[in-house]
Amino acid sequence: MKKSMLAVAAVAATVPFYTHAQSSVTLYGRINVGVEHFSYGSTPTRAASRLSVLTSDASLWGVRGSEDLGGGNRAYFKLESGFQADTGAVTDGTKFFSRESYVGLSSPTMGSLQLGSQWAPGLWQSLRADPFLRFGPGGQPYVLQVARGYTLRYDNALQYISPKLGDVSARFYHALGEGQAVGKASALSVDYDSAPLYVGAYVEQSRVDGATVGRPGGPVSSRTTSVAASYDFSVVKLHAQAQTNHVAGLPNVDGYLLGVSIPVGVGQIKASYVHKDARNADASSLGVGYWHSLSKRTMLFANVARLSNKGLAAYRMGPALAEQGALGPNGPVAGQNATAINIGMMHTF
Repeated sequence: MKKSMLAVAAVAATVPFYTHAQSSVTLYGRINVGVEHFSYGSTPTRAASRLSVLTSDASLWGVRGSEDLGGGNRAYFKLESGFQADTGAVTDGTKFFSRESYVGLSSPTMGSLQLGSQWAPGLWQSLRADPFLRFGPGGQPYVLQVARGYTLRYDNALQYISPKLGDVSARFYHALGEGQAVGKASALSVDYDSAPLYVGAYVEQSRVDGATVGRPGGPVSSRTTSVAASYDFSVVKLHAQAQTNHVAGLPNVDGYLLGVSIPVGVGQIKASYVHKDARNADASSLGVGYWHSLSKRTMLFANVARLSNKGLAAYRMGPALAEQGALGPNGPVAGQNATAINIGMMHTF
């Protein structure tokens, strides 16, 4: 009995420590499914074709949480995974948390430090610049994110997020590369955000496989610089972005986006023009869409876009697995154009 009482007393002594700390854990997600119809143009090496599929673009689920450490300080984490709602399959078969997985500490005066797998600055900027919010056939990533564009995510990375100084904040990233020939990267981004105006800029330097950027022979250094802005006039919101990529020994690859969002009742009309300028490999995308909000969490959408590949350009405008049904495992060939119509529903929880 004496030992039992001592054990109870020991446990009780720890209770104040835990009850003073406030913590929370949240399960969240997004399910985005649509019917998509593609029409692929003919080239000298391939006949025209069509494809209709049920696709899931940017569906995800995640867990995030934080603990109050007192004085405005907190510890927090995020674990997020992508999945295909049309099949139930995970987006990346080799990574359980294929989107972000990190732990961090935050101070109201010192800023935040995060460690893990994290979105790179190109993703955060594209969400502000792209009226389609990165999804659907008119989305910015199909032209600007691919080879000789920005990095999507840094693994094995540290990120420092500054406290806001007025309306200005900054992020600094460093991916360690784990001693590998590729994967090491550093980036700096600065954002000014004071409604109705947003302006952001970043520069990233990464070590990549030369063959992926058109310079075989081993790893090379790739530098991407980008600026973006948006202004909300209430009756219309304007979006713009310009980026350039530099690899030593190769011509620069430049790209830009111009877009608008127009509120119409509980919906929005969206349009964008995205262009990439590369030697004998230009590509452009023109997209128009209407998004209709049924509630704060449920939305219907309809998008249509036209992708033009010139010269050696062979960009896709749909999920790779879906396109294989019409184009084979290697996707579009050089100079192959495409048109896509996408109608579906998005629900967040």
